[in-house]
Amino acid sequence: MLFDQFKYFFNLFFLLVCISQFFEQLRVGFLISYLAPLLFVLAITMIKEAFEDYNRGQRDKVLNEKKYKRLDCHSGIIRDVKSQDIRVGDII
Repeated sequence: MLFDQFKYFFNLFFLLVCISQFFEQLRVGFLISYLAPLLFVLAITMIKEAFEDYNRGQRDKVLNEKKYKRLDCHSGIIRDVKSQDIRVGDII
């Protein structure tokens, strides 16, 4: 996830500026003034990703509970099964 964030120019820029502040010759101000924007952007992104993952999980649960009719090849009976129980080769 962090790699995906630092491929954007501004996130990478803030990271490089923060790293430069650890060197005495390059230090301009307080480290927190350079670190805060980077941490803020990363925190907001992490919260957004967590929210999207939660919503995706909820949608997956709903879809896995959906029922379909499956033909049982051995007995010829049609049965209701959840989509999570469908296997390759089942006749739906």
